[in-house]
Amino acid sequence: MRTLFSEADIAERIAALGQEIADHYQGSFTLAPILTGGFVLGADLARAVYRAGGDAKIDFLQLASYGTKQTSSGVVKLIKDFNRPVEGERILLVDDVLDSGRSLYFASKMLEERGAADVKICVAVDKKSKRAEPVTADFVAFETEAEAFLVGYGMDDAELKRGLPEICSLN
Repeated sequence: MRTLFSEADIAERIAALGQEIADHYQGSFTLAPILTGGFVLGADLARAVYRAGGDAKIDFLQLASYGTKQTSSGVVKLIKDFNRPVEGERILLVDDVLDSGRSLYFASKMLEERGAADVKICVAVDKKSKRAEPVTADFVAFETEAEAFLVGYGMDDAELKRGLPEICSLN
């Protein structure tokens, strides 16, 4: 296991990202971590946005496409939906990693179909890989090569290693 981004690197970048997001929204929006991987970034980002003068509503969405494998099944399932209507809302989807793009594409299209006023994407890591869906992140903490299998900071290997305070590559 190789550390790509240390705990200190992450803290510094999330503080800056929180400021970028607070400056962008200048008012009400919903910060929506995608469970399970996006919960760590979501919690840190909510505090960083608040410290930067913003104050987001928070709701969650849970999707599944990986199961316990290291590659996507190609099918995205909605496990947990939002608790309130999203029509007219500005939504910031927060996820651990942008790789194939399937989950974030699914979530953003679903929200657009439901009448969200604006849907943006924030990820901890943007893997520079060929996307299965046309998705780009609006806010990115870090970038890495496509081949890296990432763990830590919410990212897992068969549901383990999510709690590592740094972002590591298993290969």
